[in-house]
Amino acid sequence: MVFEKYAHEVDSPMRLKDLGEKWIVNYINSTLKKLPETFLPIGDDAIDLACSSRLLVSVDMMVQNTDIPEGMKWRDVGYRAITSTTSDVASKGGRPLMYLTSLALPPEMETEHFKELWSGILEAVELYGGVVAGGDTNAGDQVIIDVICLAEAPKKIVSRSGASPGDVVAVTGLFGVEAAGLHALINNVKKPISCKVIEKMTRPIARVKEGRILSEYASASIDSSDGLAESLHLISEASSVGFRINNPPIDPLALEYSREVEVDLLDLVFYGGEEYELVVTIPRESWSRARVEIEEAGGRLIEIGYVIDEPGVIEVLWGSQYIRLSKRGYQHFTPIQDLR
Repeated sequence: MVFEKYAHEVDSPMRLKDLGEKWIVNYINSTLKKLPETFLPIGDDAIDLACSSRLLVSVDMMVQNTDIPEGMKWRDVGYRAITSTTSDVASKGGRPLMYLTSLALPPEMETEHFKELWSGILEAVELYGGVVAGGDTNAGDQVIIDVICLAEAPKKIVSRSGASPGDVVAVTGLFGVEAAGLHALINNVKKPISCKVIEKMTRPIARVKEGRILSEYASASIDSSDGLAESLHLISEASSVGFRINNPPIDPLALEYSREVEVDLLDLVFYGGEEYELVVTIPRESWSRARVEIEEAGGRLIEIGYVIDEPGVIEVLWGSQYIRLSKRGYQHFTPIQDLR
């Protein structure tokens, strides 16, 4: 590619404004694969879909000022943008088919940083089994990544509103370490444990495989990216139930970080967010089968409590007593710096 050659012949870092939108589009198109059973070529005005089943569609936006802490690598940013959107369809049992990615990019952004960002997007897309089918580019004063995921729906789509008293409450992983990683990045915490928690935070995994299995068993399901407490409250509101959590899913690294850095462990586990685990309710009679299938597929399903017939009441056994969880989690229109 002529522009590629030119970019490497100069000593100073090449920036996007030096190459222009056509170069960006050509670069992106050169990395894409044609969808099977489609007529339109890559780079056309639209994409055509050959679908044989119901689709799930999710969209998520990552904005630099609110979602990207300083110090995060651009490859990790791209990876997380795809993972965030994928996690929403995973909570409904979806299997990703394709992604549409729209990018706002500062003209002053270095070309190599853009390439790192795009490589992270492609890495995550390949991990989840889909393809990038198209998108859009524009100039902006900060990086904005808007991702649409189209996924094949399972036979049974699980909403937030099906939980019933007596159901098991379960999660697909432990909590608190991702929030610890965000805290370490934002506050530039220089301790040996910081690298461990930051690595966890920058490389989360959307639970697509687990979501497909759980769609057969779960009565309600949601992803946990805005925090475990928020996820429980959202299911509580949709299902008109409450929860008693007697086995908080505390990640050992989060516990270690809270002690070394003196941050509140409850905040990390229930309010910090940044996890992309699934939070589900499962009828007691289906619990054993669901857990075994998840484990046979290489995942895990952790029982953390049960559903109670007290709408809006969410209690967690913390130490030696039950405490009430307030409805609090990550919210947009709050600058990242406020999470210190």
